[in-house]
Amino acid sequence: MTPALLATRPEGERDALVARLRALGYRVHAVPTVVTEALPFAPPDLLDAVEPGPGVRWAAVGPRTAAELAGRGVVAAAVPEQSRGVRIAEAIAGVEPLAGLRVLLARADAAAGDLPAALRDAGARVEELAVYHTVVGPEASRAGVAAALADPELRAALFASGSAVRGLLRLGGAAARQVPAVTIGPATTEVATAEGLRVVAEAARPGVDGLVEAVRGWDRKI
Repeated sequence: MTPALLATRPEGERDALVARLRALGYRVHAVPTVVTEALPFAPPDLLDAVEPGPGVRWAAVGPRTAAELAGRGVVAAAVPEQSRGVRIAEAIAGVEPLAGLRVLLARADAAAGDLPAALRDAGARVEELAVYHTVVGPEASRAGVAAALADPELRAALFASGSAVRGLLRLGGAAARQVPAVTIGPATTEVATAEGLRVVAEAARPGVDGLVEAVRGWDRKI
């Protein structure tokens, strides 16, 4: 039988990770366990007439966000190796001193407070802007999760965020805790472990390549 995996990222069937894994011979259940909804917002003064140029530096939480910026003609000056608050702050500090730096954080309405805290502790002036809302465990994915968990060849679930972990547990209940987890990095591993999942592999770097390498490295051992 062909081994199966559960990919939980928001893009579902459009996710490049799904295509990569299928090309390697895996059957993939592409079921988002977390999705995002855009929020209306009024641009603060900091955004007035902002253009991609030398006067403004851009930071991305990871390679996928950096790629989205690049597609719009913006080069991310800071991209951390790990998508954690302190690592993002360190990446920005590697480009420009944080003391006195004015920083706009455009992110989820329920994002963790570690990044703004790290920036402020280093002397940056931080303005936070909620631009999207995270839906954990969307009802539209319940049937897909049930089908994946019922697959006798399901080997692991792949997670790119702690919210995705919680979303799977909301939709799959106790059965979801029996599925081995592959995570995108330490922060997601912490959530998965705290929620009772067994983490069998963690990506050494964020993004699709890191997750694929983690899956392949673990799969060779079993």
